[in-house]
This record gives sequence, C-alpha cells and structure tokens, in this order.
Amino acid sequence: MAYSSEDETDISDSELEDYVDRCYEQLKDASHKVKFSDTLYRCPYCPGKKKLVYEFKDLLQHAIDVGKGSQNKSVNHKGKHLGLVKYMKNDLNQEDLASEFAGLTVEPSPGNSVNVLFVWPCMGILANVDGESISKLKNDLVMRGFDPVRVRLLSDGRYAVVEFKRDWSGFCNAVMFEKEFEVDRHGKKDYFAVSRSDGIYGWVARDADYHTEGVLGEYLKKNGDVKTVSDVETEEKRKTGTLIAHLCNTIQELRARLDKLEGNYTESPKSNQDTVFN
Repeated sequence: MAYSSEDETDISDSELEDYVDRCYEQLKDASHKVKFSDTLYRCPYCPGKKKLVYEFKDLLQHAIDVGKGSQNKSVNHKGKHLGLVKYMKNDLNQEDLASEFAGLTVEPSPGNSVNVLFVWPCMGILANVDGESISKLKNDLVMRGFDPVRVRLLSDGRYAVVEFKRDWSGFCNAVMFEKEFEVDRHGKKDYFAVSRSDGIYGWVARDADYHTEGVLGEYLKKNGDVKTVSDVETEEKRKTGTLIAHLCNTIQELRARLDKLEGNYTESPKSNQDTVFN
C-alpha cells in the first residue's frame, strides 16, 4: 500500500478528523509498514528522512510534532501523522504501551502523596474557553495529537471538559495534553496566577477539581471517579484475571460436553449391536 499523497486532493481543516480516521484504518491493515523489529519502528510517511528507524517514544514524538505541524506542511501530511499517532496509541499491545509510558506520571505538587488522585476515566479541563465552539476545540486537540473521545462545553461558559479513552492510551494522551499546556505556560498554575495572558489553559482533572464547587465539580462527579494509577492498574489486572478465569471455565465446560458426546458416540454401536442380537 502506498502512502504517497501525490494522487490525493488536498483536504481542508474541517475534513481533517475524517482523514485522520482513514489514515488510521490504512495503518491497521498494514502494520508491517510501521514496525521494523520488536523494538524499532519507522515512519511510513517520511521514507526519505535521514533517520529511518526510531524507538517507540521517538517515533511517537516525531508523529506528534509533524501533526501539530508548521505552516509549510500540508494538511494531508499532518493528517497522516496524526493517524500514525492514533495507531501507535491504540493498536499496540496494552501491556507494552503501559511499560513504554511507565515513566510518564502526573506529578504531585510538593508535599503531596505520590499516590495522586486523578479523575478516571482521564479527563482534561480547558479553561478560558469563552466563545469557543465544541467542534473548534475538539479539532484543535485532534490536530495536536491528543485523540479526544469528546469535548463538553460546560454551562458556565468558562470551562470545557475533554474526555479521553478509558485505557492506557487515554492516560498517555491526558498526560501529554497537560504537559504541552504547561510548556506553553498555560497550565493550571498559570491560569490561577495573579496575572495571566490570553488564550486557553488546560490540565488533567484531579482530586481538587473533582471536589470543587460549581458546574465543573458537578460534571466530574457525575461522569468519573477519583483513582490513583495503582488503583487503575489493580482494576485492569482484576478484569483481565476475571476474563481469563471465565474463559478457562468455559473451556472446561466445553471439554466436559465433548467428552460426554464422545462417550455417547462410542456407546451407540454397542447398544445397536445388543438390540440386533437379543
């Protein structure tokens, strides 16, 4: 499958999300184009680059950077790399993904416990969104590689809540979402500073946000719980263990039924023979 954009018509920003999904589906059908070996990966859209293979995190960073993009890159080129971001986060083995991002944690404020409580499933908070539309907010997050499930504009008009996937890829996206706003000096601390600049601010929803008064706290309580990373890991392991136990029981039941059927089958000729000669 060729990934060249030579035969493609340029797309507009409004068509970007659908284009990202199409590129993502293409990558799912041709995973060998991305995975070079067990530990190395390559970008299927940049074959002429000097660096041909990457470690997982390096390729992910490359795809995110191109997806955010500079002005001289086409929307098609950005969309392909955003599709690559989505593919890497969604379609690798979840255990591998968790280990890749084991070092990415939502750091606590000084003096707080290491076991930080954050809202699960992961949610991001966008502040100072007055006058912004949901579609514009979501499209901007998609272009920046954060793969939001949905964006909800709250009734006070000041905040919007970004919902991420209920898995490790969603956690990863939430962490990267927060880090990028912090780097741009538009994180939570910057928003609540005495003086702040214009623009949208963002951070990951935590315990303090969950228990805040007003529409923001109400929304978070209605749609999530507060957990630590350890809580989530334990829950996922429990779910996996329950599923495996259920599958084992099902297999045992099937084997028992097959054994019974085989027993009936071997007994049938003897029964027929007894009937004939009696």
